[in-house]
Amino acid sequence: MPYVGLGIDDLTVNPANDRHGELANETSAIAELFRLREAHMKKLATDIVEEGVVYDPPLVLRDGDDMIVFDGNRRVTCLKLIRNPDLAPSQDLQRFFRELRDRWEGTLPDEIECQVETDREVVDSIIFRRHTGAQGGVGQSNWDDRAKHNFVERTGRGGRIDVAVQIENLLRERDRLPDQQLPRSTLNRLLSSEVFRNRVGVSVQDNQFTFTHEPDVTIEGLARIAEDLAERRVVLGDLWNNTGKTAYLNRLDVEGLLPTEEHLIGVEDEPQTRRQPRRRGRPPMERRSQTIIDDQENEIPWRSDQARIRAVWHELQTLDVNQFPNAISALLRILVELSTESLLRNADIDLAQGLAANFRRATTHLRDNNHIEAAYFDELERMRQHTELLSIPSMQRYVHSPQFAPLPDELSTIWIRLRIYVIACLTH
Repeated sequence: MPYVGLGIDDLTVNPANDRHGELANETSAIAELFRLREAHMKKLATDIVEEGVVYDPPLVLRDGDDMIVFDGNRRVTCLKLIRNPDLAPSQDLQRFFRELRDRWEGTLPDEIECQVETDREVVDSIIFRRHTGAQGGVGQSNWDDRAKHNFVERTGRGGRIDVAVQIENLLRERDRLPDQQLPRSTLNRLLSSEVFRNRVGVSVQDNQFTFTHEPDVTIEGLARIAEDLAERRVVLGDLWNNTGKTAYLNRLDVEGLLPTEEHLIGVEDEPQTRRQPRRRGRPPMERRSQTIIDDQENEIPWRSDQARIRAVWHELQTLDVNQFPNAISALLRILVELSTESLLRNADIDLAQGLAANFRRATTHLRDNNHIEAAYFDELERMRQHTELLSIPSMQRYVHSPQFAPLPDELSTIWIRLRIYVIACLTH
């Protein structure tokens, strides 16, 4: 654990900070820290100026020439903005930091002592043992449930069952385990969330490891993954964030090594004691929450280019559909449009003019690549062509028509019908 002085301007505020998930760049990360905890950030900055020192050295990962902050992003951000208030995300905050800079006694520091590590696993182990108290914003802020979820989803840590051990045992039983040692931590990172596990054909539900797709087909893909990791063709750095994980699994998908819709194990084929996740198809309709997206539905492996979509998704998890039907109708329209465009850009498909045309291109791509069933494609096509009351054109009228008002039940039903489509767009 070497402690060295590093230039404050040489440090990068982490765009993939677990407090907010993956964002595009340092500027976005700084803005998001203030959006989430502006009062805490101001109090911390004031404390730094009053004390004239940062007592707890930031934890920094040295990655080539990059110095990325993994713990202490709030402290480093405050120091950067005290030194250069123009970096603050609003004029009010710029004025606030100019006043703090004027209050600094003596010469502003250009270096800060940091704990520098080069091993990503060591960094995660340190982070795992920190974050024990907020102290009104002066100390490290406690992680909320979403931040904890982001950490578990990113690293695969925190669960009771070790997915890598389960897969290692499966491959050993089938005599498909590589001769080289399988790096379990890297495999757990790759399969850190249910979405990624489902793509390779497995699931962890109720602390039970199960197959979602035919075992023989699933084993072939898992054997290839184990071989890639054991022979270091794919390393931890390649799978550090959701973008890297998605890119690697997409490559395997193109090579035909991942199970497809035709290999999906039907719920009716499973023993009653085993609960399988519904990757595709209609979700059950027995329960309808007050929000159209369940507030526990956090299985999207968000990429940095999906920050706006993620914000819309989270708002739809908090707004009561009975109180805010007009706001939700607009947000739902935005979610469908941005998710559709995200898929098309990720698949290098040209965007068309209008949601309906892009929707058709997206559904066709998903069907042709076995990401949705043909029957579900037909249902989506009926919605696109406005042959049903609850359709894509009706979503347009919710936003633009002064007479066509949305009803809570209609909005909930639209989401039930589009949920699988939106998730497929966001995860492929």
